[in-house]
Amino acid sequence: MSRRTIRLHTFCSVKGGVGKSALATACAKLLAVRGRVPVLVDCDLTGTSLADGLRLRAPAVTLLDDGSINLEAPPTGELLTVEQTRALRAQRRDALRRDGQRWKDRPPPPPYFNDPLNYAFLTKRPARVDALLWRHERDDRVLYLPSSSTHDDVVQSVEWFFGQPFDWARSFAWTLDGLAQQVPDLSDVVVDLPPGIWGFPHEALVLVSTLLREEPMPDDYPSWHAGPIRWAPNPFLVTSRDPNDILPALEYVARQRARVPTLKPVVNRDTEGLNALRSMARARVGPLLEAAGLHETLERVAEMSGLARLFWDGDVGVDDTLREVTKTLRLEEEP
Repeated sequence: MSRRTIRLHTFCSVKGGVGKSALATACAKLLAVRGRVPVLVDCDLTGTSLADGLRLRAPAVTLLDDGSINLEAPPTGELLTVEQTRALRAQRRDALRRDGQRWKDRPPPPPYFNDPLNYAFLTKRPARVDALLWRHERDDRVLYLPSSSTHDDVVQSVEWFFGQPFDWARSFAWTLDGLAQQVPDLSDVVVDLPPGIWGFPHEALVLVSTLLREEPMPDDYPSWHAGPIRWAPNPFLVTSRDPNDILPALEYVARQRARVPTLKPVVNRDTEGLNALRSMARARVGPLLEAAGLHETLERVAEMSGLARLFWDGDVGVDDTLREVTKTLRLEEEP
């Protein structure tokens, strides 16, 4: 049986503010201009949303009688305008606050990543994720699944931190399975993880490790090991040059080297050059860097004005400067 390969690009970081989300967005846009079909999944449930920084259009979704999203309904094929999307977000914010409504059971529109994630947790099967995908106003051929930044959604998300280990990873895996089954031409999933190297991001990298080693999934996960889908992980840990950032980042990569050998540390917004960067890293981390071979895998992305303004302008064009990160992100490599 021939298996369909989908690349899984994951972006994590030790701390916020290092440009991880911008690089994940750039990755998705670069894939789209290469003729691939990427979905950018915003997994940061802790208070930020790609939908607030990009000019995205939410899908019009089928509603239940009480006005909540029917998470089992197929796509309507219609998109709201940016203005309609933002007005609907405000209505969701106010409805949650006014009615004490819990999005785990009856999420109001517009749809966010939170909703299929919680549906998968409750049912152990995927929602109709294909009906929940957003588009950019300029139709950049990227499909988006942003998280919600409304206060009550974020408060509800805190429950994931206190649940059983890997509840999040299991629900995330079912959501990915829904995307793979429901979007026939899907070629890539780009995952923007929350800041930090514990909790959600660490669980995601454990999932990446399982996929890299082609180990069987646990019983209550999708049966990818013997199924028609082959996931090909492409993981990154984005860091800055700050010693309080790059030191724990490189130490984490070194610790995970045996299980996630392809986890690549990338220093974003670097202004000094690769040789200076590697010398600094060698001085800070010492023998651990050499023993793990990190001095060879450490990469950099130069400061780019367009990427720096991404969430101010609401978009970034794919020009020759942005294309320079194609090699760093391993987008030319065969999965």
